[in-house]
Amino acid sequence: GRHEEVILSTGTARLMRARLAGERTEHALGFAQRAHIRGLDVTLYPAGHVLGSAQLFLQSDAGSLLYTGDFKLRPGLSAEPTAWCQADTLIMETTFGKPQFHFPPSEQVLAQMTGFCREAMEEGDQPVLFGYSLGKAQEILCALAAAGLPPMLHGAVHNMTRIYRELLPGFPDFVKYDAKKMPGHVLIVPPNAARSVMVRRIRNRRTAVLTGWAITPGAHFRYGCDAAFPLSDHADYPDLLRYVDLVKPRRVLTVHGYATEFARDLRERGIDAWALGQNNQLDLGFPQGARAPRVPGSVPPANPSADTIRPETPGEPPDTTREPRVLSGFARFTALITRIAATTSKLEKIRLLADFLSALDDTDLAIAAVFLTGRPFPQADPRVLQAGWAVIKRALVLAARCPEPELREVSARHRDAAATTQEILNGRTRPQPLELREARAFFERVELARGPVSKTELLREMLERLTPVEAGAVVRILTGDLRIGLKEGLVEEAVATAFARELSAVRETNMLTGDLGETARLARADSL
Repeated sequence: GRHEEVILSTGTARLMRARLAGERTEHALGFAQRAHIRGLDVTLYPAGHVLGSAQLFLQSDAGSLLYTGDFKLRPGLSAEPTAWCQADTLIMETTFGKPQFHFPPSEQVLAQMTGFCREAMEEGDQPVLFGYSLGKAQEILCALAAAGLPPMLHGAVHNMTRIYRELLPGFPDFVKYDAKKMPGHVLIVPPNAARSVMVRRIRNRRTAVLTGWAITPGAHFRYGCDAAFPLSDHADYPDLLRYVDLVKPRRVLTVHGYATEFARDLRERGIDAWALGQNNQLDLGFPQGARAPRVPGSVPPANPSADTIRPETPGEPPDTTREPRVLSGFARFTALITRIAATTSKLEKIRLLADFLSALDDTDLAIAAVFLTGRPFPQADPRVLQAGWAVIKRALVLAARCPEPELREVSARHRDAAATTQEILNGRTRPQPLELREARAFFERVELARGPVSKTELLREMLERLTPVEAGAVVRILTGDLRIGLKEGLVEEAVATAFARELSAVRETNMLTGDLGETARLARADSL
């Protein structure tokens, strides 16, 4: 990221200067070199993810903390072997935090990859391998060179690999892409260039992608390749468990990927573990409006955002010096539908809805009642947004500043637009408060916009200002399905309950007006 001040390994510093322009203050440390920065003892340990990638070990009088970042335990061909130490708190990346992600040995995967390339060349085809230009491509290159297959590199891969040669003595030979000299070489290309003119011009190409997601069925169809090999720069599920055993922390906080699921698995094993991140915190199940108990040993954020509820430690008197910030209207709506999705009780769903609706003013009441049906406009309103998955996908790529292959990976895993939105935007937005009437005005602007380009730009702007969970709610309304087990009839029952009206009168009014929002306002005014 474009931070003004960074702590990083000397290897990362060299790669970062080539990859991310700009001035910044760098604290470049050798591995296992202890430094004192900002009042903390800081040590970096290799993460094994890509060359130079580091884990951050912090020590102070309050205890110790190890932050992994992306990491893997399996030894690689082009990165330092992972190291670790004991820490009181472990914050760990859990991209593959589900039991089904159990990767075969890397040697086996690489042998399959080189066999694929040999077969292609023997049959007169050109092997093309897709791997990220930093890390994955160099791992592929080392395996090809060890098998006697000369690698040829796409320009983006070549730029990063030249730095690897500077940093790693004895790094294998390679050449830059040259169409005339390509026969007899294996071409390594970043995934975002898979549909480039350069690749499309190779008529006899045989393609394969190398990614951890290749372990899921049908991966090569999703990636549009002839083959997919499960080679990952991340720890798989068994190694995630093993790493917790190695570090022996008192508390584990999980981030990225299947953070909620992995934390839950650790708790079942008797380990104090919680998912860290706004879109996972509702897994704790705190009642709406109540102060959340602090996860044991946790520290409230120094600069809470507008939608933060500051935690308190059980048994301690509440902090009366500051009031908790008030959630914005759309944030409260999002919290509501998340809680509704988590309950299977019809009566509890109605109670939650009724409590929420009764607390709104007339304007927000009408908007929320319609949104709860999964639509941006009332049923009788003929307006159509015409913003399908193509618009949503492009807006997500722009808002998250991520390559399309990454979005495709996440989308293939979830097969749900809102869940994809939540994961891909995690940590990539700058949330601002959004009121319900602002959300309605946004949907009205999308409907008025002409053409997918203008609709995409409107959606991009909106996604960038929301938390991932709120963005997921916007996408659910865009697609016309909240997917929370909530039918319009239940919302009618909630309106009747909220304002103590006859259900039959609520249903008849909604049927005649075709507008559940107007029906809710009439119910409050006793004018059904």
